[in-house]
Amino acid sequence: MAGFDWVQFRALFGAIRKGEERSDNGMGKSGGTSGTSRIVSLVFSFGVIAAMLLVGGLKLGQMGASVLTAFELSVVTLVAISLTMGFYTAVSSLFFSGDIAFYLALPVGGTTIVWAKLANYMAGMMAVDLAVLPLSLGVLAGRGEGPLTWVVVVLAFLLCCVAVNVALVLAALPIVRFSKLVADKDRFARVFGLVSTVFALAIVFVATLGAYDGADGIDAAAAASMVGGIASAPVARVAFCLLCPPLALGGLTFGAGSASLLGVLGMAALTACYVALLSVLSGRWYFDAVRGMAGGAASSSHGRYEAAELAQAVGSRSQFKAFFSVSVAQLVRVPAFFNQFVLTMWLLPAIMAFSGMIGAVGSSEGASFDEICALAATMTLDGTSGFVLLFVTALLAFFCCLLSFTFMRSVSMDGRDFFLFRTMPCDFGSYLMAKFAALTLVGRGPVVVLLLVAFLVLGLPPVTILAMLAFFVLATATCDLLALIIGARRPNLGWASESELSSSGEAFVLLLLSLVLSLLVMALPLACAIVPLVLGFDAGALPILGALVLLVIEFLAIRAYACGPATRWLATIEP
Repeated sequence: MAGFDWVQFRALFGAIRKGEERSDNGMGKSGGTSGTSRIVSLVFSFGVIAAMLLVGGLKLGQMGASVLTAFELSVVTLVAISLTMGFYTAVSSLFFSGDIAFYLALPVGGTTIVWAKLANYMAGMMAVDLAVLPLSLGVLAGRGEGPLTWVVVVLAFLLCCVAVNVALVLAALPIVRFSKLVADKDRFARVFGLVSTVFALAIVFVATLGAYDGADGIDAAAAASMVGGIASAPVARVAFCLLCPPLALGGLTFGAGSASLLGVLGMAALTACYVALLSVLSGRWYFDAVRGMAGGAASSSHGRYEAAELAQAVGSRSQFKAFFSVSVAQLVRVPAFFNQFVLTMWLLPAIMAFSGMIGAVGSSEGASFDEICALAATMTLDGTSGFVLLFVTALLAFFCCLLSFTFMRSVSMDGRDFFLFRTMPCDFGSYLMAKFAALTLVGRGPVVVLLLVAFLVLGLPPVTILAMLAFFVLATATCDLLALIIGARRPNLGWASESELSSSGEAFVLLLLSLVLSLLVMALPLACAIVPLVLGFDAGALPILGALVLLVIEFLAIRAYACGPATRWLATIEP
């Protein structure tokens, strides 16, 4: 390959990997978890996702899904994940990362640099990609296929992983080289965030509607039919084959009368063609694409402020209001933060609401909407139906609290600007509460409005609506504030690109920590509400009111800690 040097590649790839493993937050101490903890978290997250997909694959195999359907389902899932997660990660890693300027100064060819960066990117994405493989393996186990089929499926899927990642870079390279969209990182992140959000919602809607089969729920035949329809549609087939060329030979490899060896060799040849094409294009375009970006406008986000806003910023107001306005502007105006933290908190409740609506319609057994509203109108706090509604609200709050790890990034979002606050007579209690209020308003506010609208449409009694909203708000706020305090103890303030705050290996660890926090926060209030019902005590609405009182006490105690002892950790951080 012209411009590629194997010795330089090995040295550069090793330097990139060691640089990431030993990276700190710019203050001489790690801004995240250790290497061992990161590996453990990745292995654990891989195991959880793989186990879920393996069980689903087993059910599909036992219900008659073919090997070709299993392969196409895995590839379609792989492409969907790569489009929603991998493309922006590839662009950030190959073109926006802070170490690009250093590598450009080395006597190393562009092909060698792009392959070293690509290998580093693929090493991180491989854990996500391989987590999809157990879906196909589960189908094989459910069908009782022999070892040869297992080997062929694994080899074909590995080739697909390589081909998809190479295809993403092939798509990104001319876009970065010739498009003015990427020259402005804010505009690129905003557009891509909107497109990926719409795409993710479309995937959820299509998957839920296409695989749902009335009273039987998610049916294997319906799922197989949906995937087969998507993969065989002319336009979609062309798009999938361009993003993953080995998919074009799936019928040859796994279809009736298949020639497995010939199909795998063909897949390898197609992947090799993409690799050769990327080597040629990277040698021609990579330097030109990134030379003007290193240290330029595309290296970091930027914002513009009007004169009236600056006048208001320097006006007389409390520290809380000042920090609050800065935090809201930061979340809304910086596309990377908006996509990573705000949209994430909006999408999960929307997906849950849509899936729940589909399930409710399927299990309603012909009940009309008026009958459902009439039943909802009888759900008072002093009846069994009130406890059922409380449990549903608590379940929604629990899943929303799984995203409390976004609050752990609140202080880290300031980066080195945090030390500007240190030079001022700053009240860190107001600083933390402003961070909490800003992300709560922007991230949780629309969810609360959505929940209120749902309750009003159902026609619940006003007192019941107030109680359920209070439980949801108090439960999520308590968990979010606790997560904010934990994140403030060890912030990452030395990041060079906003994507570094969400692409580290500790993300799943933070998700698990949010899970534990959710259980701790809601365990006692739920026990207070449910235990009397289980024991047969008729206490009226007192159990639910007691649960609300306990949540208020928890929130006030954590707020007192946030405004007192928690601020000492921030005061000890030095640049």
